[in-house]
Amino acid sequence: MKRKKEADGNETSPSSKFDSLPFDLKMAIVSRMDAKSLMKFRCVSKIWSSIIRSRGFIDSFFSMSSKQSPRFIVALGNGLCNEPEEKLTFFFSFGESCSSSSLVPNLEMAIPVGLSSIRESFASLHGFLTVDVHGGLMVCNPSTEQVIKLHSSTRFVGYDPIEGQHKALFVESRDHRSSVHRHLDHKVLTLGGGSWRHIEGTPGPYEAISVGVCVNGVIYYGARNSADFRNPVMVCFDVRTEKLSFIQAHAPLVKWGKYSIFIDYNGKLASIVRYPYDRFNSFDLWILEDPEKHEWSKQHCVFPSSVWDSVWGLEMSFPGTNKDGEIIMAPTSLSPEFGPFYIFYYNVKTQNVRRVRLLGIGDNKEFRRSYGFLKQRDCFVRIAPQHVHSIASL
Repeated sequence: MKRKKEADGNETSPSSKFDSLPFDLKMAIVSRMDAKSLMKFRCVSKIWSSIIRSRGFIDSFFSMSSKQSPRFIVALGNGLCNEPEEKLTFFFSFGESCSSSSLVPNLEMAIPVGLSSIRESFASLHGFLTVDVHGGLMVCNPSTEQVIKLHSSTRFVGYDPIEGQHKALFVESRDHRSSVHRHLDHKVLTLGGGSWRHIEGTPGPYEAISVGVCVNGVIYYGARNSADFRNPVMVCFDVRTEKLSFIQAHAPLVKWGKYSIFIDYNGKLASIVRYPYDRFNSFDLWILEDPEKHEWSKQHCVFPSSVWDSVWGLEMSFPGTNKDGEIIMAPTSLSPEFGPFYIFYYNVKTQNVRRVRLLGIGDNKEFRRSYGFLKQRDCFVRIAPQHVHSIASL
């Protein structure tokens, strides 16, 4: 009898029942769903899909997500020694806590490619993750599980908070026989639509030598001015206007080239200068206080050498800060042996350090054995702080 009624159309489906609800009630229902559920419910009906894909709902969802407890993303790559078909990068999210000494992971997604060895090349930009993998930059959204691979010459990705757009910056060096300087070809791509377009009126020849960071709609990266290599600069790319300019930089900021560190520190560009090839217990924090006047401040920071007792290897990354302004310090690779994995939070004002254990990273033996994280060197770890879930499409 039930099947006959359904065949005669006398019983309505769950999707049609939803379609008949008032619009405000529909919005109230979908606004209470998490990102993964929303991705599934787009297939329920055209009305569900149109609501979830609308710009207004996407912006509203991001606004609500940004007010929730802050999270950070950990990317874990399973080593250079594995065969190409075995390479994987896993993305875990962790909720930040000022009181807990350990955090529980949530597996967001995995991609079939290994992480690049380049340090500080992982960031969260308004819900999207930019990650440097073998072969170039990739952008992914762990909430929608979408992934795109950018042109091999793409160096940086930024976000314009005014127009709400992500853009990729292509920088390629071309040698001109008639000139002693290298010619740089700059192109920009708006993610989600359009094609690569050339940027005219660049400030002059230079050599990019560091990774970049996007702060308040501006991509910054260290460079040597080809006209005078003794005077390093920060190249500034305004994501909205697509204009390039230079800021005078102090020599220590770009001294270590691709191992130089630039972060967003409380809404300002900052650089962390340390010796990158051995263990250290201090660093200099340089902060760009006034971009127009090229004014920087400098503070010497010291932390206990006992921090290294919990770290395998000789390298520590500085991926950024949490919402409280504490600087995050983390090992750049996983120990080949089974054991706990810790990150550290450094308070610049008090110079105190607190240690937090990330569960499921180094101490999940079954996970590590299954995916090649045991007895392998160069199992890379990257961290993107202050991640906010987004349902925007790439």
